[in-house]
Amino acid sequence: MKGSLHAVVLALVLAGSFVLKLHHLDHAAVKPLDEVFHAIVARNLLKHPLLPTLVDRPYLPYDYRDWQSSHIWLHKPPMALWQTALSYAILGVNGLALRLPSAILSTLAAWMTYLIGKELLDRTAGLIASALQAFNPTLLMMVHGYVFSDQVDVSLLFWTEVAILFLARGVRSGRSSDMVLCGVAQGLAFLSKNFPALVVTGLVVVAWLLPRTRLAKRDASRVVGRGVLVMLAATVAMVMPWMIYIFVRFPVQARYDNLLLWQHFNRNVEHWAAPWDRVIFTYWIEVFHVYYPAVLAAAAVLTIRAARHRQMGLWLVLAWAAGVTLPNLLVVSKTMTASLLGWPAMWLLLGYLIWLALCGDAWALGTWLAAMLLAAIFLNRASIPQEGWGYDPHGSIMLQHLWVIWHVVGALAMGAGVAWIMRRRTGLRRPLVMVVTLAMLYLGVRWWKGAVPRGYAYLAWEVTQIDKEHPNFLEVGQFAQTLPANAAFIVDESDRLENKLLEFAADRSCYPMDGGGWRQQASALTAAGALPYVVSSGPQALPAVFIDRDERHNIYAATSRTSGK
Repeated sequence: MKGSLHAVVLALVLAGSFVLKLHHLDHAAVKPLDEVFHAIVARNLLKHPLLPTLVDRPYLPYDYRDWQSSHIWLHKPPMALWQTALSYAILGVNGLALRLPSAILSTLAAWMTYLIGKELLDRTAGLIASALQAFNPTLLMMVHGYVFSDQVDVSLLFWTEVAILFLARGVRSGRSSDMVLCGVAQGLAFLSKNFPALVVTGLVVVAWLLPRTRLAKRDASRVVGRGVLVMLAATVAMVMPWMIYIFVRFPVQARYDNLLLWQHFNRNVEHWAAPWDRVIFTYWIEVFHVYYPAVLAAAAVLTIRAARHRQMGLWLVLAWAAGVTLPNLLVVSKTMTASLLGWPAMWLLLGYLIWLALCGDAWALGTWLAAMLLAAIFLNRASIPQEGWGYDPHGSIMLQHLWVIWHVVGALAMGAGVAWIMRRRTGLRRPLVMVVTLAMLYLGVRWWKGAVPRGYAYLAWEVTQIDKEHPNFLEVGQFAQTLPANAAFIVDESDRLENKLLEFAADRSCYPMDGGGWRQQASALTAAGALPYVVSSGPQALPAVFIDRDERHNIYAATSRTSGK
């Protein structure tokens, strides 16, 4: 495929995925975890860009250790939130402005994947990986706010890929400017979501060490020790001003929040504890869907190829995938998106396997063919795991999804068999390429029904059709904004965190109603200088000042001072 054709196809892929993401991007239902927290803090950053707050006017006492009700909010770094605040400044505070940065950055991240593939592997490999990433249903769920950590993880992904792209260029050029830009981008990734961004530092060290071993050719990388130091200095220059600022201004909370990050290694943080097989046999099946066995088979085939041919670029992609995967297998607390930074590397491995197959590599072609046919024939709805959060260290999750193992083993074995046959019948290559290409397209676009899961591309489209509208608190929030700035709301919650949904809609301080009812809280709010109101979907023995006929979140005046408003 010529360069101009690559460019046209890439442009169509990126433009198509971006337009798809825009569909219902402005839906009104903000997700309680974590989107509403990011939405509130980003809005407050519009008022004071260097003061990240959740409850902007804390009338009632709060615990700084509770990130869901604190005043100063250091649970996540500010980069993604600044990006959202900038979007608010341009488009206003609304659902579209909240999610548009994620739509833009996720699309640009797919472009970064293509450019990285072009630098380290091949244009076609990068193009295939870019297309798989651009239309990945899980990433679209994050863009639309349906998966926790949403915009924060998208920002982390984009800036990390920018850093890896400049590293790839530095491997080829040896220029200090590339290593500086690599460090700057890694710093911005760190300011998006802290320590996961340091995978780039690991890759820089790998790029420096590999030519000094027998695993890569001595002239395969121009990264030298000085380049490593330059990259680290640039990262520190980007990160340290913010770190110094928060530790000087909010020392107790900054120390607590940064120590909390390390507890993911050995504690059950927020009930995310899971055994090692949760990642491989639940999360990744959902992420890579029908292509998952092919991705794992590609990693196995290409590890052998990297060792045989001492391919620097291939080793870097493998190190990228492994450097994200292994820590996620070892830590106690695991989330689906924690391994996000490794997904592009795994798509690149599959893309490179396909490119080798197209170029006539018999084992690559056989493995690709077998993996696609096995998926097309045997996968059904039962193959896709149902989410579960139990902790069983004895491999029970793996035992429920042993098909992953036999699909990978079958693909490798059948791939070896096809390779043996093709060495004797070279004329089989073209028809086999046609069969496997059709199988891959079939898996990508077919709308499967009944007992079989829907295709990869259809699932991406289906995400954008969700269009959640409730609960949104729009009507009650619009009325609340007409009240004085010191109005505060006690929310009688039917579902957890409704007080935060109202806080975003109303831009006023909100608190969940405690078990003792609203009276004590209303007295405390009044004593603190606030005008207390009660928000409830049920009747209250108070004068109603607003009736929400859409979602039935009605506002009641909680004191005589507010009842006349």
